[in-house]
Amino acid sequence: MNYRHHYHAGNFADVMKHILEIGLLQALHKKDNAFCYIDTHAGRGWYDLAAAPAQKTGEYLDGIRKVNTRQTFPNAWVEGYFAALDTLKEQFGKAYYGGSPWFAAQNLRPQDRMVLMEWHPVDVEKLKYNFYKNPQAVVHHRDAYEGLTAVIPPKEKRGLVLIDPPYEEERHDYPEVVELLAKAYDKWPTGTYAIWYPIKDRAPIERFERKLVKTGIRRQLICELCVMPDDNALGLNGCGLLIVNPPYLFSEEADKILQWLLPQLSQHVLAKASVKWLVGE
Repeated sequence: MNYRHHYHAGNFADVMKHILEIGLLQALHKKDNAFCYIDTHAGRGWYDLAAAPAQKTGEYLDGIRKVNTRQTFPNAWVEGYFAALDTLKEQFGKAYYGGSPWFAAQNLRPQDRMVLMEWHPVDVEKLKYNFYKNPQAVVHHRDAYEGLTAVIPPKEKRGLVLIDPPYEEERHDYPEVVELLAKAYDKWPTGTYAIWYPIKDRAPIERFERKLVKTGIRRQLICELCVMPDDNALGLNGCGLLIVNPPYLFSEEADKILQWLLPQLSQHVLAKASVKWLVGE
């Protein structure tokens, strides 16, 4: 339990993840019926990039700071992303960056709600403080691998689950994530699931994909952004978002976003972005 997201807030992986998260939430707006957003590793909710943890790594400098806000945005997802950031900065200061719960909160309608889980004892207290005035949010201090299956299916029967573990021990984390997805899908097969994962070396990702295919779950879409070549394990070269039950036409819009982000976030001539179906209908 050593991972603290404050050191990595606003990096290139956050930018990609949060824009795609907003796209998934906006798709849920197409029906008036309420939905539930569930975040299994919620962190603190938002972060001060001027504070010591973010300044120590400086990862945000190759992330949110590189995205040009003085250009025409490719779709409503990006517009919603920067609108949510503007609201955060107006409330707390220009150096702040949102976590996944913040972007979700900005995309809830009055009838919607969210369930936030965090296991780190310090971060969960900060999370509770940040959202105690929000009547649509419930914060749980619990382990996601136990907690997710305890809260699904939600009463709304519609919603998004974001699974975003720290992958501190990747050899164990990847199989655990696949097992968690399989259990959750068995209880709630109509929910939308988004699983974030780091890309360092390609070999573990290929094993991860094989395990995902073996679950028998249909409609698995993979979105990846690699800002560096993915042929070594020296650092975070890229990231992916696996989406189960993506909305109609999501893959086309996601590809548009990744191709828009690629030249802005690239750190190498071999940087690449892709959207592919791991498992189709």
